[in-house]
Amino acid sequence: MIKRAGIWLLAFLFLGSQGLSGAPGKKRPMTIRDVLQIRSVFDTQLSPDGKWILFGVRQVNLKKNRFNTDIWMIRSTGGEPIRLTYSLASERNWRWSPDGGKIAFISRRNKHAQIYLLSMEGGEAEQLTEFESDIRAFRWSPDGGKIAFLAQEPLKPEEKKKRERKDDARVVDRDFRYTHLWVIDVNTKEVKQLTRGQMQVDNFDWSPDGKKIVFSHRPTPRVPDHFNADLSIVTLKTGKIEQLVSRPGYDTNPLFSPNGKAVAFLSQDGDTTWYSNSYICVIDLKKRKIRNVTRQFDNPIQDYRWADNGKAFVFVGGERTNMHLWRISARGGRPRKLTAQFPGVNSSFSLSADGRLLSFIHHDGKTPPDVYLTDARKFAPRKLTTLHTYLDSFQLAYPEIIRWKGRDGMVIEGLLFKPLHYKTGQRVPLITVVHGGPAGYYLNAFYSGYVYPYQVFAAKGYAVLLPNPRGSGNYGYAFRKANFKDWGGEDYWDIMRGVDSVIDMGVAHPDSLAIMGWSYGGYMTSWIITQTDRFKAASVGAGVTNLYSFTGQTDIPEFMKSYWGVWPWDDPQLYQGRSAVYHIQNVKTPTLIQHGEADARVPIAQGRELYIGLKKMGVPVKFVIYPRQPHGIREPRLLMDAMRRNLEWVERWLRGREAEGKAK
Repeated sequence: MIKRAGIWLLAFLFLGSQGLSGAPGKKRPMTIRDVLQIRSVFDTQLSPDGKWILFGVRQVNLKKNRFNTDIWMIRSTGGEPIRLTYSLASERNWRWSPDGGKIAFISRRNKHAQIYLLSMEGGEAEQLTEFESDIRAFRWSPDGGKIAFLAQEPLKPEEKKKRERKDDARVVDRDFRYTHLWVIDVNTKEVKQLTRGQMQVDNFDWSPDGKKIVFSHRPTPRVPDHFNADLSIVTLKTGKIEQLVSRPGYDTNPLFSPNGKAVAFLSQDGDTTWYSNSYICVIDLKKRKIRNVTRQFDNPIQDYRWADNGKAFVFVGGERTNMHLWRISARGGRPRKLTAQFPGVNSSFSLSADGRLLSFIHHDGKTPPDVYLTDARKFAPRKLTTLHTYLDSFQLAYPEIIRWKGRDGMVIEGLLFKPLHYKTGQRVPLITVVHGGPAGYYLNAFYSGYVYPYQVFAAKGYAVLLPNPRGSGNYGYAFRKANFKDWGGEDYWDIMRGVDSVIDMGVAHPDSLAIMGWSYGGYMTSWIITQTDRFKAASVGAGVTNLYSFTGQTDIPEFMKSYWGVWPWDDPQLYQGRSAVYHIQNVKTPTLIQHGEADARVPIAQGRELYIGLKKMGVPVKFVIYPRQPHGIREPRLLMDAMRRNLEWVERWLRGREAEGKAK
């Protein structure tokens, strides 16, 4: 460990920090290009002895038109961070070997994503697996001699020949390629397949003695079957598979207890709705009784670990506009908020092997993400990294949390960015951006903006409202279900009342309003412009515009049944009544439509339906298609294009500025 650290520290000193330090000088507003340069920091991994922490840094490479993630490392005592990888291929899932002598990670440095090993004694990363499909996840065995991993079954020779001949027709919902569980010997590289047949394995964990693996599986790779996941255990020596948990809803992300006598897992606890809570449940392997540990926590569990040698759990869970770390006894009860005095976003945590140290990532509306360390029992975080000093060169707008009431008195929250150098009493144009989901949410987080560059909007003199209307996550099950069979109903009024509250504050100009959003935010934007002409500009990103046709086009049709209670053919008026395209005659608002051409979640036909309708109605409309992109835009140059067009659209229709091709 020390030898490897010394080598990398020398490299760090000679090569520099690769732009992690900022240069002093006069501060300036951010441009779209600057927004794209904001780095992500995530996935802390404490070494078994607690002396080192791995983490990832994701940043843009505009020249290669890609985002790249490299592995970094820092001492638990602090100091300069050390960059471990410089590959043009992104790394992910970095994990320490049980003895701390190696790290393993996944990288697509060749045709397929494979597992690589990096020794702490020096040398380059060595490729461990040579599999004929992508490695999706892996875990070290407790003794470090083996690694279990997930990968799709390779194509059979006859299937390869069919593809080469382009004789590869497939039957929908039948010709699946399943992901299975495999294990490789680290020394001999011998590979053994552990699961077969018609099951899709999602995640797994080794028993403490290394003799068994518990895994989550579902009947098909279809996205809706995530909600049909069950648990089984395979014995490595015999290959025997025994079902452990089988019931409605999902049961997934299993973790053996430290003594091997129980398995914890995330579960809907029998619920089957798409907006349900997820809980930490535990099954006793001898008695086969399941208990719900986090019944009293009324939001989905994001991530969790056993703690205190099996006596407790630490988990990540949301609370309104914050994401906290919590601790709860393995017997259940009320969880304790570890980060109560540390509001913002706390996530990506890990524990040392003895459970004494806890590393995590923290950021909030004013503080960019960095690595922190604390005693696991007595929360006293120390900031270990300062990875965003380059931001010192910019003038930044910071969000404030505001509250208002819906029509029925329900309290609604949101974030408000005011323009740079805003003066009290000054009325400015307001851009409202609706989140996806609908169970998404805005957090007290350091936002870069995705396709909606909040910092650039603020620099151009706009206020930005990010509302969490009913149906949003992090406010409890009842709030999340409050838009059941009511998309475009009270959630619409929650948003409009939020806009009115910013006007009443004296910030927003009532005659200079814009509305935009992606996915469900795109749905709500398309719906809003059919209900009111108050907005002078709109941008619909990958929006659901026709609930009826969407059900037959999306890869998650069951999602609609969960939210609307019936299929569209059983109640067509319900679906059509809340679809923008059936009210297109009411639209007056100039509308920009943005959509990924390869979007399976909200297929591009949804954007096309809205475009044709608005065009035929004579409404100013522009339809932009992003080639190769799925439900979210992933290529940096196309992201810049989307941001630029959103800025130009509001500049044109709120301020009368023709700036096509000039916004930066």
